[in-house]
Amino acid sequence: MEKLNFNSALKNIIKQELKGSNPIPDILGFLHIKSIYGNDFNKILNEMLQNNIGNKDKVNRLPLLKIDVPKPNFTIRPMARPNIIEWLFYEAIINYFTKLILKNEEICKPSYSILNFLKEKGNKKENPWIKFDNKSRELYYNDGYKWAVVTDITGYYENISLTELRRRIIDFIGNNNDLKLIDFLLKMLKNWSRERIEDYGIPQGPSASGFLGDIFLDSIDRIMEKYEGYFRYMDDIRIFCKEEIQAKLALKDLVLALRNLKLNINAKKTDILYDKQIESKLFDPKKVSLDSIEIAMKTEEENTIKSIAIPGLLQLVNEAFYNDEFEKRHIVFSLYRLGILYNSGFNFDQSTILKNIKGSFISKPHHTGIFCDFLSNFENDNSLPIFLISFLESENNIYEWQEIKILQALLRFNFMAKRNDIDFFLIKAKDANNNFVIRAFYFLLIGKYGNNRDRNLLIDIYNNEHSLNNYAKRAILLSVQELGKASRNDFYNNVHKTEEEINSFIQYIKSLRNPIYYLAINKKIIETYKTSETEYY
Repeated sequence: MEKLNFNSALKNIIKQELKGSNPIPDILGFLHIKSIYGNDFNKILNEMLQNNIGNKDKVNRLPLLKIDVPKPNFTIRPMARPNIIEWLFYEAIINYFTKLILKNEEICKPSYSILNFLKEKGNKKENPWIKFDNKSRELYYNDGYKWAVVTDITGYYENISLTELRRRIIDFIGNNNDLKLIDFLLKMLKNWSRERIEDYGIPQGPSASGFLGDIFLDSIDRIMEKYEGYFRYMDDIRIFCKEEIQAKLALKDLVLALRNLKLNINAKKTDILYDKQIESKLFDPKKVSLDSIEIAMKTEEENTIKSIAIPGLLQLVNEAFYNDEFEKRHIVFSLYRLGILYNSGFNFDQSTILKNIKGSFISKPHHTGIFCDFLSNFENDNSLPIFLISFLESENNIYEWQEIKILQALLRFNFMAKRNDIDFFLIKAKDANNNFVIRAFYFLLIGKYGNNRDRNLLIDIYNNEHSLNNYAKRAILLSVQELGKASRNDFYNNVHKTEEEINSFIQYIKSLRNPIYYLAINKKIIETYKTSETEYY
């Protein structure tokens, strides 16, 4: 086994963090990791990995960090990520296996999600989901496929057999030199699976899991590719056919193939569509408008943006809040681009948008991430933190993931918190029954907006609550950085420093020139839009 590239692994993790796709954010977006380990980061992590491979007792001492994320129908999806060091192991190992496996050009041929892991020529790769959508349109409009099976897999990530996954990885790699690395990967996955059903499931959240998911379904792809219209994106499966009987047979074959892997289709999301049903259920009727907006954005020409992009985006987003079949795509598409235009100096009436967003925190909790990202563009609007805090105080604050996203946003506003706001933060921070991630962000809010008396209360929590994990401890250590120098250093010196991670984090805080409490994101502007990856499509 060659040395793994942990620099690339960390870059991938930070990229997920900056996109907001990490289900449990790090308080500083992992940007401090390289500072802690210095120039020898890659060497140190490779040595740590080798030590862990050689000592089974060192594998997975820490559980997954878990959170439930609300879905559009108010159910919740279990999401998780590993502790940062184990996540780096996970990401680096999968990156290494990706290069080996993708040398086989036949891998996951009908899978469009595998394109996420393929490097394409040029400055930017095309969005794989758009290719998935375009393939559907091509088969329907150009090739005469008027029947379509649409389905996905029930509890896909949670039900992947790790024993079967190991066998498939070995079959693809075929290199005995990597067997120890494969077994180490499976030990990590199995230890994580014990928190639910042993030997089943991979964490839903890290991009590395997406690749393993594609590998696991490769055998299904091979069975089903006898149907020319079969293809998939992750566990979203479509089979286009020219006759109804062929669609029924294809669905039957798919069910039987999945059953052999102990997987099942989601009956509620399974249908056989015909002709115009395909257009209404699968194809966005506003695609032409979206494409014209995208073209206008990429011109970077002021008049074109003002005459085409801005009016189109405002209409799209304001209509998306009301009975829109493609609501998620339209809200995300428009808010992302309007944020770029606002930060580029373009003026538009955002009052209706802000009103719709405020009115949707209760009815659309699954959109809180993109809502908060957009609201954060208006960091000097004092009415927004007032609204967010009032929501946190209300009985409608029931989803932990939503609360975390709101707390992250509050840290990015420039406002003077009132005494009753800080007292509310303290009540939430002291409550040991709260999710530790939620408590951590309340610690940070107290540190940023409170006074020294408030910060000393956080020190009391650190010293007296022995069940705090390192995530929460790091948040308190960061929260007291503006305490009087003598008091702060006295606290830092008295911290139990047998844990290298804590000691290193203290040194990192001391090295900061200015206080920081959150991950600062460089806001995208129109001048760099053309060459950047168009996320949120």
